[in-house]
Amino acid sequence: MSAHKLSLALLVATNLLGACSTLPSPERVTTQDAKHTYVVAGQGSPTVILEAGLGDGKDSWVPIYYKIAEKTRVFAYDRAGYGASRSSNKIRDGATIVRELRSTLQTLDLQPPYILVGHSIGGTYMELYARTYPEEVAGVVFVDSRHADFTRQCQIAEAGSCTPPALLSALMPPGPKREMAVGKLTFDQVLNAGPFPNVPIVVLTGSKQFLTGARFYEVWVQTQEQLAALSEESTHSICERCGHYVHKDNPRLVIDAVRSVMEQARTRSSNR
Repeated sequence: MSAHKLSLALLVATNLLGACSTLPSPERVTTQDAKHTYVVAGQGSPTVILEAGLGDGKDSWVPIYYKIAEKTRVFAYDRAGYGASRSSNKIRDGATIVRELRSTLQTLDLQPPYILVGHSIGGTYMELYARTYPEEVAGVVFVDSRHADFTRQCQIAEAGSCTPPALLSALMPPGPKREMAVGKLTFDQVLNAGPFPNVPIVVLTGSKQFLTGARFYEVWVQTQEQLAALSEESTHSICERCGHYVHKDNPRLVIDAVRSVMEQARTRSSNR
């Protein structure tokens, strides 16, 4: 394995092991699909749903959670296989994760429409949610999210590091490892799903991709622009001082993006 791929694997492993929580004590909910630990705060509509990236749970959203709760209701949770969350569904593809999330939202009586916020592969899951249940979505914020077609475009460009190194999978706990194992299935589900709803979206991209190389980053930005093209009402912002974890490197940027989408969604609703 190259030193480049080894460094990437160690960086992700460090994020997995180094999370620190200052969220409220979580609640637990059991549905026919899964058992989830979650936190919810704030009042108002639309409700903001926070979906973390691979290997991260709800604690990843600490930098923005409380500020969002000042303006509307916000929900963050651990997917099955993270923390105390569990599911009998061993195949952890995107469609399963979306179904389990929706079942939890319904059980908790958190009514749509939602603003979906997803980081990394969490953004992939939120895109699949929006394509599967478009009538439930008021807006989407993609936080350095992986485009479902990124791997193919990256390989065509011969950018290198287009798929995660084997060592990364070996270092992963069982839950994230199962998601990685069916990554292609998840990406195919997104690419074959229904149309994306024409709702307000913001795409946030980190520019400090130290371990991936210039060509990789070019393809990453190219596919980020493709995410922005999903809607006629979209904004794409590149954070020059952010890495992959934009919500940690520049929380204000993500908070403002969520609030912007929220205000656009409320204006749309009042004009109907």
